[in-house]
Amino acid sequence: MLVGASEGQGFRYEVVQRTEGFLVQSRDLDSGAVDREESKIFRTAAVAFAYAEMSARFDRYAAARMAGDDSAEEALAELEAQQHLYAELSRRLCDDGMAAIVLAAWEEADDVKHRRRYH
Repeated sequence: MLVGASEGQGFRYEVVQRTEGFLVQSRDLDSGAVDREESKIFRTAAVAFAYAEMSARFDRYAAARMAGDDSAEEALAELEAQQHLYAELSRRLCDDGMAAIVLAAWEEADDVKHRRRYH
C-alpha cells in the first residue's frame, strides 16, 4: 500500500508499506516505470520517508546543476540538510535499509524450496 511519496525533477520516490517493512522505489514521471533494481527496503517508516525525500532532493539538485540554474546552490544546501537528517535517523534507529533485490532473491529461494520436485 502506497503511504507517501517525494517528488524530484524526473522521478517520484514512493514509500510502499509491505509486511517486511517500508519499500522506497523510484518511478519515472514521464513513463511511469518503476526501477526495481534501485529500490530499497527499511524497517522503519521514518527512515524510509527520510531516504525518499533525500533521493528527491538529490534529483532536483542534479537537474538544477545540469541546467546551470542559479537555484543549484540552494538545492545543494537542502540536499545536505536532508542527508544529515537521514544519516542521523538511520543511526538512531539502526536502520540502514537493504536493497529490495536481496529481498526478492530470498522470496524466490523460499518459493523454490517449497516447490515440488520431480525426479
